[in-house]
Amino acid sequence: MISLHKELTKILNEEKSLLEILFKTVSEERDAIVGLNSVELEKILREKEQTLIKLSLWEEERVKLLAKNGLENTTLSEILEMNNESPELIQLKELYYSMKTLLNAISEIQRINEQLIDRSIMHIGTAIKFLETFGINAKQSLSREA
Repeated sequence: MISLHKELTKILNEEKSLLEILFKTVSEERDAIVGLNSVELEKILREKEQTLIKLSLWEEERVKLLAKNGLENTTLSEILEMNNESPELIQLKELYYSMKTLLNAISEIQRINEQLIDRSIMHIGTAIKFLETFGINAKQSLSREA
């Protein structure tokens, strides 16, 4: 089990580092949205996508490690509950709570970013309708998916 803890700690440390990068990225994304900086936003979105890909690869490694140790479909919180208070487990718990805090912060900023984008699209739509009242038609339609 100690080998599992060491390998799991290594993987979770990598994931935590990527979550810290993701937190910084979504914060920069919010600033670019508020500043209406589309060039910067595009760059940030590419960085965000790369970070998410790396994160998913490490998550796959974590799943493989758990499966290799007969713990498939076992959550990290369940693993933490089934073991004693060894130093390795204490380190895993600290990582778990730190990652959970980061994920909650990322989720909140992402929710705000989505609201900002929705409001921007709504304002643009209103501006287009206003212009259309004067006979000025938009050459492209707006889509949130773009």
